[in-house]
Amino acid sequence: MLGNWAMGLAERASVDMFFTVSYATAVGNGLVARGLPFQVIPNFVPDDIGAPRDVADPRLAQLPDGDFLLFVGDVTRDKGIYSLLHAYGNLASAPPLVLIGRRCADTPAELPPNVLMLGSWPHDMVMEAWRRSSIALVPSIVPETFGIVAIEAMTMGKPVIASRIGGLPDVVDDGATGLLVAPGDPLALQMAIAHLLANSALLEQMGQAASQKVSAFRTSTVVPRIENAYREVIRSSGHERRRKGVGAIQR
Repeated sequence: MLGNWAMGLAERASVDMFFTVSYATAVGNGLVARGLPFQVIPNFVPDDIGAPRDVADPRLAQLPDGDFLLFVGDVTRDKGIYSLLHAYGNLASAPPLVLIGRRCADTPAELPPNVLMLGSWPHDMVMEAWRRSSIALVPSIVPETFGIVAIEAMTMGKPVIASRIGGLPDVVDDGATGLLVAPGDPLALQMAIAHLLANSALLEQMGQAASQKVSAFRTSTVVPRIENAYREVIRSSGHERRRKGVGAIQR
């Protein structure tokens, strides 16, 4: 452990530029505290991720016919499932809550009324579920390095209610493309959901803003940023200087 720690310090000192997928990742890896050079370049999704697809699977019939709230991810405490269920259970006259994701050891054994747990689904079906949903919920209580699930929901024009933790604030613009709440706070989550449910115009406005922001996370936008960053490092380092390199951090 000590050897790995010491080598890590030496390795980081030899890097010209770190790429981090979120500012929180830079902080968590000590780049900010140590004053090491970094650029935040996000993860990216395919340009055609939101394109219409012919998804024919009988499992889609399990989705509610009308409006519903959607959570996608491991149905675990770390992903905020207990805070979400607590918040949802206290909502009055809310549409159904759909949970799509892997069941784990700490998955709740009992669910409030009107909550559907559908298990793991293929990606195309998940995207179709996002398209049919009303609001995306990402209530993680541990830091997410980024938040691909939020971007996928935004791709389908859905506002996202997410925890203000980790890389999620880099994806969700509070008050513009969704709402950010304190992690592990069921009351704040409940109030955010109720606010959007009671304001259909705001919900639609945020959904439109979300779909527009996704362009910043598409392959055709992000990959050129990575290439340009490499060119800048090579240019600033000089052709004869080979000691340093570029490090990418996602953890």
